[in-house]
Amino acid sequence: MHPAVIKFNNLTVIEQKTQWQSAGEKARKIANLRATIVKQLLTSSGSIDVALAQLQKMHDTGAISPALSQAITTIGKFPSRATAYNWCNSYKKQGIEGLLPNHKGRVAQAPVWAARALALYHTPNSPSFALVAKDLREEGFDAQDFQVRRFIKTMPHELGPQSPYRMGAKLYREKHKDFKLRTTENIPAGFLYNADGHCIDVYLAHHVSGHAFRYELTAIQDVRSRKIVGWDLSEAENSLATLRALTDSLKTLNHSPAMFYVDNGSGYKANMMTDECCGVYSQLDIEPIFAIPGNARAKWIERFFKHMEEHVGKRFDSFCGRGHDERFKQLVLKEAKQGKRQLPTLAEWIEEFEAFLEDYHNSEHPEEKGKTRNQVWDENLVQDKPISLEFDYLTKARVNVRRGQVVHDKRTYSADFLHQFNGQQLLAGYSMKSDKTIKLYELTGEYLLTARLKTKVSAIPESRIEQRIQERTQNRLKRLAKHQREIEAQAAESRIVDVEAVEQLAADTNALTQKQPQTYDLDINDFSVNLDEYQQEPVFVLEDE
Repeated sequence: MHPAVIKFNNLTVIEQKTQWQSAGEKARKIANLRATIVKQLLTSSGSIDVALAQLQKMHDTGAISPALSQAITTIGKFPSRATAYNWCNSYKKQGIEGLLPNHKGRVAQAPVWAARALALYHTPNSPSFALVAKDLREEGFDAQDFQVRRFIKTMPHELGPQSPYRMGAKLYREKHKDFKLRTTENIPAGFLYNADGHCIDVYLAHHVSGHAFRYELTAIQDVRSRKIVGWDLSEAENSLATLRALTDSLKTLNHSPAMFYVDNGSGYKANMMTDECCGVYSQLDIEPIFAIPGNARAKWIERFFKHMEEHVGKRFDSFCGRGHDERFKQLVLKEAKQGKRQLPTLAEWIEEFEAFLEDYHNSEHPEEKGKTRNQVWDENLVQDKPISLEFDYLTKARVNVRRGQVVHDKRTYSADFLHQFNGQQLLAGYSMKSDKTIKLYELTGEYLLTARLKTKVSAIPESRIEQRIQERTQNRLKRLAKHQREIEAQAAESRIVDVEAVEQLAADTNALTQKQPQTYDLDINDFSVNLDEYQQEPVFVLEDE
C-alpha cells in the first residue's frame, strides 16, 4: 500500500471542543441564557414536554419571571421541542459548556476513489490533477478534474501538492519542515574550521591543454569569524588539495584549530588524513567532525560558495551556475573550441577571487553587526601555535626495514646504520614535491634519521605529483575505453540479422556424401634390407702438410 494512503487512513477527524475559557463573551452570554431556560425545564415536576408547554403558556400570558423573559427575548425566539431536548441533553453531559454555540455543519465524506487518487497523485513524476482524474475514469471511477483538485487541496500539507512523495523527502525537509537556529557566539575564533570542496561555476582554459575546464576549489573557513583561512585549486577534490589548503593556513596564520568540520568526501576522509597513527589530523592534534551526508544546511561554508559565485563567477562570460543563459554558454564554449574566443585563464580567475576575498573579509559579519570578519577574528582568536612549521613530513606511511633499506612508492631508500632496524616497522615522512629523501620516525613519532634515494628507475617520475597525474590520466583512458566498448556492444545488439537467409546459406551437413578412404595392400617384407650385401662407401681423410 502506498505510504500516502496509509497516512490518509490513519487520519482522525479532530472535533474541536470549545472550552468555556476559550469561548468569547458573546458565546458565554448565549450559553447562560440557554442555561436559564434549561434549568426551568429540568426543575419542573413533570416531563420536559409538560414543562415546555407550561413555559409557553406563561410566556404568552406574561406570567413568566423577568429572567426567563429576558432569556427568551435575547435568544430571539421560543425554543422548539427538539431544541429544548438537545439543550437538556447537552447540559446533562457537558454542563454549561454543552450550551455554547458550536455549529459543526455537515461532515464531508471522502469519495470512494480517495485512496486510489492519492496513490496515483503522490508519485515522483508529479502527475497533474487532470491526469489523475483520467486514470481514475479509465479504472471505472466517476471522477472529474475539479473533484480531484478539490479533494487533494483539502488534505494536510504532507498529502497536498507539495508532499514529500512528489518533491522528495530531502527537499521537503529542507523547504517545509522546522529547523534549528544555531549561533556561533560561544565558539572562539580559530577553534573550529569548516572545509568543503566546490566545483567553480566558470569554464576556464586548462593550464595545460587550454580546453574548457572547471576547477575544484577547496576552501577552509573559520566558523566564528567566517574568515577564509586557506584555499586551494585542483583538478578534482582530493586529500592533497585539502592538505595544501590546511598547511597554508597553518603557515600563514601560525595557528592550528582544535576541530575540523568536514564532509565524508575523499579529500577529507582519506586514510592519509584520518589514520590514527600517521594521519594529518592526528599529527596536528585536530579532531575531525564528519557531517551527516546530504545535510548541506549544516555547513556554514556553503553560504560562502553561493556568495562567492554571485560576486566572482558572474563576472565571466563562461559562467555556468544558477541563472545562467544555457544557449549563450554553449555559444561561448563553441567559439572557444573553434578558436574565435579566448576563455578566462586560471590566473585571471585567481586575481578576481583574491580581490573578492579582501572585500569579503572586510565586510560586515552576519551575526555580529557593526564588525567585519577580520575584526571578529582578531578580537576572539585564542591562538594555538602548531608544533612545527616544517610540513614536508606531514604525509606519512608505514614502511618495513629489510637489509638496511626501505621501499616506498617503488622507490628504495637507504641510510647509514639503517640496518640496525631490520625487521622493524617505521614511519616514513615524504614530500609530495620531491622524492630524493624521506624522514624515518618511530611509531611513537620520534625522529630517527633521513634516508636517501638509492636507486631510481627512469620510468618512475621524479615527482609523486607527476606520478599521480599519470595514474589519473591512465584511469581516464580506461574509462573512455570502457565507454567505447559499451557503445560498440549496443551497436552490435541493434543490428538486424535475417535468420532465414543465414539458414539458407548454411549447408546441411547431413546431406554431404561420405567417401571411403583409399587403401593399398602392402607387404612389410618388401622393405627389408640384407645387411650382408651392404657395402660401405670409401671415406677420404685430408691430412695437413
